[in-house]
Amino acid sequence: MIKRHFFILLAILAIVAGGCKKKPAPIVITPDIEKNHLQRNHIFGRVKYLDTETFHLQADSISISDTANIKKLKAYCSENATPAAYSHALQHYTADGFLLDFIKFGQMSDTALLRYYVYDDEARIVSWSEYDGSHALVTRGEYQYDRNRFLSGETVYQGDSLVMSFSHTTDGIGNIIHTVQSFGGLKTTMDYKFNEQGLVKEIIEYEPNGNVFKTAKIEYDNYGDEVNRCVYKAGNQMIEYTYTEYAQDGRVRKVIYEDKLHHVKEFHYFFEYDSHKNWQTEVCAVDNQIVYIKKRTFNYYE
Repeated sequence: MIKRHFFILLAILAIVAGGCKKKPAPIVITPDIEKNHLQRNHIFGRVKYLDTETFHLQADSISISDTANIKKLKAYCSENATPAAYSHALQHYTADGFLLDFIKFGQMSDTALLRYYVYDDEARIVSWSEYDGSHALVTRGEYQYDRNRFLSGETVYQGDSLVMSFSHTTDGIGNIIHTVQSFGGLKTTMDYKFNEQGLVKEIIEYEPNGNVFKTAKIEYDNYGDEVNRCVYKAGNQMIEYTYTEYAQDGRVRKVIYEDKLHHVKEFHYFFEYDSHKNWQTEVCAVDNQIVYIKKRTFNYYE
């Protein structure tokens, strides 16, 4: 009898323990309207600055077929790559993930281009200014907002001359659903459609005469990360395709882009992730020919 009660007690404890298992954390998808610069670029953590070096390779220097295993690709490139050109850029971010400035360096590590961003107290962008290597103002942009504090327009100047402007129509929460771009005497328009999670699912571009130029359709996984982007000409002819592959923890692993009109296919492979799951090395190949290696260094807020 005691043994029977003992087994009954064990069964009850097993049922209780099974019912008390920790539930998985709910998946939280951030709508596009709420994303900062880091989130839009699939960068994790509170990044203080991002240092990016790009080594452009000589033509026919390395082929994907030269490596027996894709895992050895990065090491192979490091040993055999002969850079034909080098570029270096630095980006600083606020603690809330908004881009403060972008600096592009020349071959001698001197500043070749510098762009500053200005925000208001509600983290809305107010303006940006771009300077050349001699710190002379080249281009500037200004942003306008309506009475609901939604973005309604953008203007771009070279000196005192207006070179481009954008007029936006927004929905009830501030998503841009229609844009008119004016450049000289030409006007083009774009329409945006969103899914239930507030992510852009379709972008329609129109020619100046009002005819549809092309349509981009975007698909996401269960975590709200973009996995497929298909671009069609009028008449539903696919002209571009982008596929993005992620690891289960959200790290981006590979991007494949295909330009079907010009028969060009790009492969982007990512290696060496830091503790925040951000990739630190990218190898890009066009039609199986490696064209550049990109290295990123992150510094985070404490």
